[in-house]
Amino acid sequence: MIFSAISFVALFLILICQGFLLLNPEGLPGLSLSLAFNTAASFVTNTNWQAYAGEETLSIFSQKIGLTVQNFVSAAIGILVLYVLLLGFKRDRMPKMRQ
Repeated sequence: MIFSAISFVALFLILICQGFLLLNPEGLPGLSLSLAFNTAASFVTNTNWQAYAGEETLSIFSQKIGLTVQNFVSAAIGILVLYVLLLGFKRDRMPKMRQ
């Protein structure tokens, strides 16, 4: 949860500050707060819902470092959550050991 919260804040800041960051040859401004929040929340939760016009809205840096990294990281977190859930089911069904 903490890692996802940090990822959300980092992606949100990248999206609203993209006008000042590297790899923005088109000089695109940062996203509005609501659009940046929506995009960051959707990519951190691995729903990847896009409410913007792709390359006309996001800089190269925002796409490469922000969204592409979140595509991999959010899927990895989902797999980790499934693994922990399965471990919990396994431990629940195992007989209790005597001490």
